[in-house]
Parts: sequence; C-alpha cells; structure tokens
Amino acid sequence: MLQPNRRVLLILTVLAVVTRLLWVLLVHPPGDYVFSDMRKYLERATEVAELGMAVGHREFAWQAWGTHVLLSIPLRLFGVDRLDAAAALWGLMAAAAVPLSYLLAARVCTRPKVPEFIGIVVLLWHPNVSNAGYFLSETPFLCFALASTLALVRTLQTGKGALLAGCLSAIAFAVRPQSALFFLLVAVTWLVNRRRLPHVRPLQLGLIALPLLGMLAFSAWRFHAHTGYWAGVAENANMNLTAGRCHNIVTQAYRTEAEMRRAVNRENTNDGRRVSLPNFRLAWKLPSWHPMALRPVLGEESVRFVGYIGDPEIHREIRRQCYAKSGVWQQIRMSFVNVMLTWFVDRQWPEMEKGREIFLPIVDVYSVLFQIVIWAPSMLGMGLGVWWIRRRPALTLVAWQIVNSIVVAAIFFGTIRLRTPYDPYAFILAVEGVLWASPRIRAWRARRRAAKPAAAG
Repeated sequence: MLQPNRRVLLILTVLAVVTRLLWVLLVHPPGDYVFSDMRKYLERATEVAELGMAVGHREFAWQAWGTHVLLSIPLRLFGVDRLDAAAALWGLMAAAAVPLSYLLAARVCTRPKVPEFIGIVVLLWHPNVSNAGYFLSETPFLCFALASTLALVRTLQTGKGALLAGCLSAIAFAVRPQSALFFLLVAVTWLVNRRRLPHVRPLQLGLIALPLLGMLAFSAWRFHAHTGYWAGVAENANMNLTAGRCHNIVTQAYRTEAEMRRAVNRENTNDGRRVSLPNFRLAWKLPSWHPMALRPVLGEESVRFVGYIGDPEIHREIRRQCYAKSGVWQQIRMSFVNVMLTWFVDRQWPEMEKGREIFLPIVDVYSVLFQIVIWAPSMLGMGLGVWWIRRRPALTLVAWQIVNSIVVAAIFFGTIRLRTPYDPYAFILAVEGVLWASPRIRAWRARRRAAKPAAAG
C-alpha cells in the first residue's frame, strides 16, 4: 500500500471537476440528448420527483431503479425543468471517478508513481467523460462501484469502514444489480484469506452484508409490487437474456396478433414496443465466417410476440426454442461473441446516434486505443490478480470487477458502453500486467542473445 500524495489528489480532483462540469454544462448537456434509454430514465425520475416512489406501475420495473432515483434528487430539489442541476450531478459523479481511481491504485499497487499514472489516465479517459453527457446508469455506476471497491479494499486491509463499504456497495447494486457477482467474489476472497485477515471479523462482515441484503430485499419487494411476481429486480433482464441466448438484434412486442401479422408481412422491424441492440447489428454485418459474426438462432433479426415486452414466461419459451435449436457448442460460441463485443467490433452508444458526426470519431479513437494498449495487459493483470488471491487480496478485488463484467457479458451481451465503467480497473490491472511481464521478457531476450554466440561457437 502506497501513501497518497495530497497535492496530487487535489490537482486531479480539481481538474476532474472542471473538465466534467464543462462537458455536461457547455459541451454536451445531457438534457439535449434525451432519447431512447435516456428518455425512459428521465420520465421515471420526473415522476418520482413529483409523486414519490409509487408502486403498481409495471413500466417502473423495466430497469433497475437506482439510476432514476438518483436522477430524481436534483429534480426534486431544484425543479423538474432544471436539467442543468441533474447534469451537474452527473458531472460530479464522473469527476469523482478520478480521485477514487487514484486512491484505489494507491491501496492495491506497490510501485511508486503508478497511482499518479492511473489518476492521469482516468482524468483523460474520454469515454467516461462522454458517458456523463447522457442520463444513463454508466456514470453513477462508475462512481459508486469505484467508491465501493475502494471502501471494501480499505476494510480488507485495515478492518475499518465496513458500514460505509456496505452502504456504497448497496447503492452500486441498486444502480447495476449485475454487480452482485462481484460482492459474492469479495466474500470468496475473505474466505480464502480469513486466517490472514484477523482484523476482518464477523462484525465487519455483517456491517458490509446488512446494507447489501437490505437493498436486495427492498429491490425484490419493489419489483414484486410493480409486476406481481417474485423473480428479480428489473424486467429488462428477461429480454436481455433472450437476446444473449438467441442473438436476435431486435425484440418487438405487440398488443394483438393482427398487429404482429402486419409487421411480419411487411418485414417491419421498427414497430410495436421495440428494443434493439446496436452492437448486435454491427456483428450481424460481419461475414458469416468471421469468429465474431452474429448468427440469430431463429433465423431472423427480430423476435416478435404478443404481450408485454418483459414478460418472463414468453421469454422463457423463446429461449427454450433457442436452446433446442442451437445446442451446447453454439451457445458457447454465442457467449464468446458476447464477450468479444465488449472489446471489439462494437462502437460506443449513444454516440452512434445523435451528434455522431462530432462525438463518435473521438470515442472510436479511444476504442482502438483500448484494444491496442490496454486489453491484452489488463487480461494478464486480471489473471495475476486472481492467482495472487492469497498474496495480494486487495488487487484480487480489482480483478474480480473485470471478471464480473466478463461473466455478465457472456450470459447476456457485451457492449463498449457497458464496459467503460470498468475501465479504471482495467488500467490498474494493465499496469500490473506490464510490470510483471517486462522483466521476464527482458530476461528471456537476454538468454536468447547469450545463447546465440554459444550456438555459433
């Protein structure tokens, strides 16, 4: 563990706040980009701000509730028309990622100057700045997941701050429930190291678990109150799982059979209650021989049905058909494609839509930069972090974040948009991977150079 430099921390924090607020207030105000998912989040946030968290409205169970509740706070305080206040909140959460990344690197890295390097990289990492310009879950998840990871690492190392770690973890879960796997892996890390961590006692574990379990119970109750059944925390998981296991690009739900027949006859993939996955469309355009090509199991780009778009029974039946038709190896291949789309082929959304002429080329550059510079060493660092679970358990928690993102992508689907909140962990792991590999590569080259004269002699 390294001692943070307060001056560096202050400079990084000030620069992060200034750059992110300039982005969300002047360059790319999220209030000017309210469409698709952003519109749904804002609609729900506005209703919560005006009427409170009423139950019984099924649409409110479509997405996890944490993001629209956070968005409702500035709307409640300053008025539902004050999207600039909401934008400032998003900008501040994006800014918080910079000092949090610096402090996390200081706790898990052992080489001086690495935390400063990580802080600068996160400060300059435009994809997460760009995300702040949209009312989406990426920015609050980036902030609270980093805060949660930092707090959990601190508790692991010192036994302090367990309740804070639990509360921050609970908020991260409310924003992105798929983070639950990460918290289970944190528990595994403690189990493996429990004799080496005498300062982490049942009291600390309880203080971490209590807010998390409370948030899970509340989220499940809220889901039931909106939908009438107990089976999750957000209904879009039903649709997302179908897409991940059937590789349909579009999901279309209709009120009547007649409406659906008209769509089928006209080959219309744009009507009904419609959700599409732009990353799948890009993979669909690849030649069939390409290892990352999308091959819809049911033969068409769209899955159509009569009923509510998130109905679990309907989606369960569709997936049953896909499992029967695809087989085990095809399902494995689909999981491979899902994960690869996290890093390759995909282009960042929503930049692919409104304002793409200006903003998409910028994030495309960063996508290529990630593929060339970050991806391979971060995968090495992730493997080392898991392998060093006894030796460096704090680093293992960082590695678990990437493992969590990969597993979720394999089951559902991966996109650059969903990956970017995990990028700070990838930067830390990439540096650790390079620092581990560099002396070994130099030693190998030295042995080869030494062997050449001997062979010639």
